[in-house]
Amino acid sequence: MPFCSNCGQPIQSDSRFCASCGAPLQAGAGPMPNAPPVQPPPQPVYQNVQTPAYYPPPPSAYPVETVKFAIGNLAISKSWGRTDAYTLIVTQRRSIFAKYTQEIINEIFTTSRANAQAEGKGFFGKWGAQMKEFGAYQERYLHFTPDQVLQETPGNFAIENAWIRRIKIQDHSDIYRSSYVQFSITFEMVNQKLDFISGYDLGSQFKQAYGPAIVH
Repeated sequence: MPFCSNCGQPIQSDSRFCASCGAPLQAGAGPMPNAPPVQPPPQPVYQNVQTPAYYPPPPSAYPVETVKFAIGNLAISKSWGRTDAYTLIVTQRRSIFAKYTQEIINEIFTTSRANAQAEGKGFFGKWGAQMKEFGAYQERYLHFTPDQVLQETPGNFAIENAWIRRIKIQDHSDIYRSSYVQFSITFEMVNQKLDFISGYDLGSQFKQAYGPAIVH
């Protein structure tokens, strides 16, 4: 069967014009030559590459990143009953965990004790001054940039908020021992979990920072 030399559609041998494109046909139009086969593009070869479950959004997606919330009294359990204390700093893009190093803790204790002693406070007054100083140290992060928080100590780290699927808060306090108050806080992400403990119920602060839909 002959084909149109303009569009390649089949035509009748006695037609003067192509019924598909309307082009005039030359007498004796022959069969359309076979087109060369189309070769698929070569596929890249990957070696020892693991595809991550999630790619974080580029920083350009957040032209302005500022510290919105600072939540203290978080800790990660270690061996032999030890813990590492952290303050959680939440921005539009990231959750930054600022570690209390021993140097920072010593500085807070020294400052609070000196202030309490100058004011003539007793044991409980000194304890209250220490807690107040910890709170003041936590609030100072509200005036930091996110990069300043990350660079403060080598133990600071961050996760993308888009990674977080759920924040689970559970009360493990002992109703028979009023002095034992402990909550577990688990950040459930796309491919891992982060577990913290706290001696305070931080549920309302977390809901304010992340929204009630993600905090359970």
